[in-house]
Amino acid sequence: MITTQISVYRKQLMGIAALGVLFVHSMDIIDCPDLFLSLFGYGGIGVYIFVFLSSIGLYNSLKSHGGGYKKAEFYKRRFQRVIVPYLLIAATWYGIKYLLIQQNPTGFFYEVSTLSFWIDHQGAWYVAMLVPVYLIFPWYYDWVEDGNRQNKFTRNFKIIAVGVIASIATFILSILNPQVYSHLSQVFSSVIVYVIGYYCADKVMAGKYNGNLISIICVIFYIVKAITPLKNFKFVSSISWSLLAIPIITVSAWFLSKIKSRFIDAILGFFGKYSLEMYLWNIFLIQAIRYFGVIDWLEKHGDSSGYVAYGLVVVGGIILSIVYGKLSAAIVQQMNLKS
Repeated sequence: MITTQISVYRKQLMGIAALGVLFVHSMDIIDCPDLFLSLFGYGGIGVYIFVFLSSIGLYNSLKSHGGGYKKAEFYKRRFQRVIVPYLLIAATWYGIKYLLIQQNPTGFFYEVSTLSFWIDHQGAWYVAMLVPVYLIFPWYYDWVEDGNRQNKFTRNFKIIAVGVIASIATFILSILNPQVYSHLSQVFSSVIVYVIGYYCADKVMAGKYNGNLISIICVIFYIVKAITPLKNFKFVSSISWSLLAIPIITVSAWFLSKIKSRFIDAILGFFGKYSLEMYLWNIFLIQAIRYFGVIDWLEKHGDSSGYVAYGLVVVGGIILSIVYGKLSAAIVQQMNLKS
């Protein structure tokens, strides 16, 4: 089965997702033929690749530690792996913008706390979404698994019920309040992908997950949406788009298992290792070059297509990701030594 390779190539799959984010964000700066812009647009699915793999990873983390795994330890690990690098990176950019230049501590807190996303739809929405997901996840796990005492049917029924209820509720919201739905559509789609990832997680661990079947279903759903009036419903368009992450993961894992290239594995593994840092720095550096007028200056000096501007974002983002990745690791190591 193709997707038994998910755990083997998890870091490489995260790397593909990170590259996808770099491609989709380039659309805001570079000017290239429509065909390439359309292809780059599919890079936005990279975030949902993060989501699907994250759900499996969180399940594995709780499952492998059994009932003796305290929630406090779970939260500590999530804080170290996500919040520490986020706070370091966000505090750097927003510190420069709001504390050094604008002398606006309120603006600094507003952005770093991710309130800016929930209220004004700006900033790192993926990290903003992760905070409530992480808080709820261990409780959700306990409820679904029930101490591993229940049978598979009951477990799967609970997961499917949550997915169906979440989908129906989100669809109703998209009809009744399109503005709120549009603001939070990425979060709603992510929650549904999280539920599906959780459903698949135990099968991935056992090597029994049929990636071919679920991938075909997702692709058919996307095609049906595209050629029918379903495309007029924002919810259907958003969720069918996000679910394409699953066939991309399936095909990518199969491809990597077939070519077995150390070079490609190393390149994708590098991007996967620093995927969170690259996602964050890509967002913040784009904000920075706009804020400081770098794009306009480069355009006046010959960079009319934006390639140089975005090249600086990518190269600078990679360098800063490595630096801040190592800094985050050092801080986490010190936290563990003191605990």
